[in-house]
Parts: sequence; structure tokens; C-alpha cells
Amino acid sequence: MSRGYRALVGLALVALLVGLIGAAVPLSGDYSAAVSAPVANDLPLELQYVPVDAAGFLYADAATIWEHPITKSIRVADRQFSDQIIAQGKQAFGLTPEDLKTVVVFVPSLKDPRQSEKLGVVVSFKRAFDKDKLQKGVEKLLAQKADVKVHAVNDRTALILVNLSDDYSKPQAADKSGPLTTALRVAATGKHLMVGGASIENLPDQLRGNDVPAPFRPFQPLFKATSFTATVDLGTTIDLEVTIKTGTAGQAVECEKSLGAFVGLVQTALSDGLKELKVDKDPSLKDLAALMKAGLASAKNAKFTTLGNETRLNVSIPSNLPFAAAYLAAKEKTMAAAAAQNSANNLKQIALAMHRYNDDKGGSMPPAAVCDKNGKPLLSWRVLILPYIEQNELYKEFKLDEPWDSDHNKKLLAKMPRTYAIPGKTKPGDTSTHYRVFVGNGAGFDWINGARFPAAFSDGTSNTLMCVTAENAVPWTKPEELEFDPDKDMTRLVGLIVNGRMQFALFDGSVRSVTKIPPKATLNALITRAGGEVIPDDFNP
Repeated sequence: MSRGYRALVGLALVALLVGLIGAAVPLSGDYSAAVSAPVANDLPLELQYVPVDAAGFLYADAATIWEHPITKSIRVADRQFSDQIIAQGKQAFGLTPEDLKTVVVFVPSLKDPRQSEKLGVVVSFKRAFDKDKLQKGVEKLLAQKADVKVHAVNDRTALILVNLSDDYSKPQAADKSGPLTTALRVAATGKHLMVGGASIENLPDQLRGNDVPAPFRPFQPLFKATSFTATVDLGTTIDLEVTIKTGTAGQAVECEKSLGAFVGLVQTALSDGLKELKVDKDPSLKDLAALMKAGLASAKNAKFTTLGNETRLNVSIPSNLPFAAAYLAAKEKTMAAAAAQNSANNLKQIALAMHRYNDDKGGSMPPAAVCDKNGKPLLSWRVLILPYIEQNELYKEFKLDEPWDSDHNKKLLAKMPRTYAIPGKTKPGDTSTHYRVFVGNGAGFDWINGARFPAAFSDGTSNTLMCVTAENAVPWTKPEELEFDPDKDMTRLVGLIVNGRMQFALFDGSVRSVTKIPPKATLNALITRAGGEVIPDDFNP
């Protein structure tokens, strides 16, 4: 999925679920050149632009979503984030959530993967909007060269076309019908919180053929249906209804079986997820567990009905569950997992930079520090590899013959690259890092001279630590590393810093993580590059 598509989907979700856009500022300029919007049919204006044969569309009553008690409870629970997003939305689009009415997103075709970048968004507001500001906001959100057009259907309705021709700026003809006609009529009633529809004929042909990948085979009948319609409603329960139309009654029966297989996968995923939560060790996850248990019960109680060439799935879940607390727990868990992944990526970049340095220097890893003529460390290896993490201009700013805390070099502390920051651990403005290396006594690094690579690593590059998450952070330019002493306990120097895990890069360039710090003997064996030790079989990161 491309960055542009993800970005516009992000815009849609912003509008639908978080309410990043909405509202308004006095209308600037005149609308004499606005797209004319004759009532081409009896659909609401925002639905008239959806092609009746589009690959899919989603309609949402954004105003109701924003004001619903569940949404309000989440906004209150995470007010700082909510306020931040609202402020960013107003700055970028000139809009606030309270004035948002509806959002419709449509994708004309998905037959070709490149068509995923072509979509339209129709947003209706309670008050007038600023067309130019919305245009600039969408362009900035996409952050790439995309053909973005914002049409003012009227002063309260905007049509955003991304990589679509102006043919899509005209309402559909009144007498035109297609696979999405039923779903659009359902959305037009205004009775549902959300309505989605998909026409199978505009999905990739690979999914509709007979030779589909094994994981998709249980769902093959669904890809041979005619159309999908889904509705979501909020009351004392949250209700989802999916209706699938097929060409024959026999196909409808097969689709019911496929829906059953899909619901079975959901049950398995929720069941496995509950086992992984380990609420007994982390009580803060109890509300998330309660929500997942309710979801599991709802999946088990899902109802399937087939009549003629239609099959339906109905699922309901109580709306009085602890959604806000579950949201916060899920957010924290998701952010922790993302931080761990980002930290692993940082270590990977460090390892790659070390290898590039080695290649440039004719087979020598960097020393642990830039040292003066007397062997006194001045600057860390983290400065030496800057050119290899796309920070060459920053590297040029350092005076390599001065210590890290000289008047000149100390000013560069504030420019610490993100590669040296641990997501979720490093605070804004921090200039210290936990990414450190072991030095001396046969470790992978020495202060003055870089080790020959791979010749000096007789223990094996996959058995020798290159860089670890240390328990204590140090200023990123300071040449203060982890002094290796085989007679001391090195386990005190490394830490479970990232989401309760110790992460490390090995000299072969791989990145690993463990939930327990290895015992002293194992850690010592991993630190040395030519000690001849054997890594225990029970060490399996």
C-alpha cells in the first residue's frame, strides 16, 4: 500500500473517527468557479459522487460519531492527544470537529495495485469552509507529489480528488445503476452510523480467479459474489450487519460458509490475544481483556441467514463496555510494540553503518572513540559513523581534534540524530542515548584501533555483540562506553530498556531482543570476539 493511499485513508479516518477536520472559518474568496452540483438524483449530495460500480465506498455520520458517549469517553480519557490532534487539524485545514457532518470515501477501482492511490473523499460541514486552506492541508498531509484537487461542491461540501480526473467531479446520472446502488440507497436513509459497500468486479482479478493463494481459498466464494453492503449502528449495542449478494442461491450458501470461516479466524485471533495479555501480571490490561472477551462472545453468537441469492451476517456487542480504558491500554501496548520495532530499526541502521564504515576503511571496524595523540578519547564512535546514517553534514560540523564537551562540539549535542533515540524512552530535547558498545579485553571494540573485520572475530560475527541497549544513557557524543571486565558482572550494565526487553545488534548485522538479561557467563561469551567460548544452547533470543 503506497504512502499516498495510507495518507488519504488517514485523512478519512481522521474525519470519521477522530474528527480532525470539521468546521470552519468564514468562507474566503467567491465560489463562482465552484463545481456546479445539480441534483442529478435523489441521493444526498455527498453520495451523488460515488460511482455505482466503484470498488468500494464508506459513508459515516461523523457528527454522531463525534458526539457519541463512547467517543466522548475516549476523548476525555486521552484529552492531551485529542486536543493536540484537534489543534493540528485546525492549523492544517482550518477546520474543527464540531462542524463536521458526514464523510464519504470511495475508490473507483482496485484491479491494478497502482489504482489504490486513486480515491475521492466527500466531506460535508455544518458551516462554510476555506477551499484554499483545505487544498493546502491535504497536499501537506500527502507529503508527496500527488494530483490533488479540492472542489467546492457548495460552500459546505468539499469534494477531494486524489489522482482522479475531473470526470469524477460530476454527480452520477440519476438513471445509472450498478453493484453499489443498494448500498448507496441504504446510506441515503440516514438511519445508520456507517455504511460501506464493495463491488467485486472492480477488485483484483487474482482474487476472483480459481487459482488463489491457499490462505484465501476458504474465502474464495466471497470474491465471486456480486456486491457487499455493511452497516454499523450504535445504541445499547453496537450492531454490524453484512449483506452479500450473489448470482445464484448456491453461491449464497457457499458465501455463508466463507463468512463462518472468517468469523472463526476472528475467534481464534481474539482467543490467542487474550492468552498473550497476561492480565495477572499486568492488571492495567483488565479492561482491554474485558472488551476482547465481549468481542469473542459476540463472534461466537454471530448469526448467519441465507435467503435466495443473499446471505447475511449479524454481530452485536454491548456498548456499555469500558471502551475508554480499553483504548488507553491498547494504545499503550501498541505504542510500546511500535517503540520496540523502531528501536530495532535504529540498531539495524547502526549495524549497517558499521559495515559501511568497515568497507570504506578496507576491512576495519570503527574504534570506540576518536582519540588524541596521547590516546585520550575525544568523541564517540557515534560521531564517526554519522556519514553512514545520512548525517554527513552534521559530521562535518564537528571538530574531531576537540573533546565532546569543548565549547564548539558541545553545541552539537542538541542535534542528536533520531537513530540514537529510543522511542518512548528518549524525551523531547534529550541528548543522551542508551545505544552503547562493549570496549576492551577482547570485546568487539577497542578505544584507539578498530578491529579487523571479519578476521578478528573467530567466535563468529553472529555470536558477538556489536551494540546493546545499556541500562544507563550517556551524552551521545561522549566517548563513554561499557568497559568489559570478565571478572565483573556485566549484566548490570545492560538493561531491559525497550518495552521490557534488552535489544542488541550482532556483528553479522542482525538484531535480536530478549526479555531476560543473559547470565554472566553467557553475556561474557557474547561480548568477546575471539574468546573461544561456546554460546549455551538455552540462549535463544
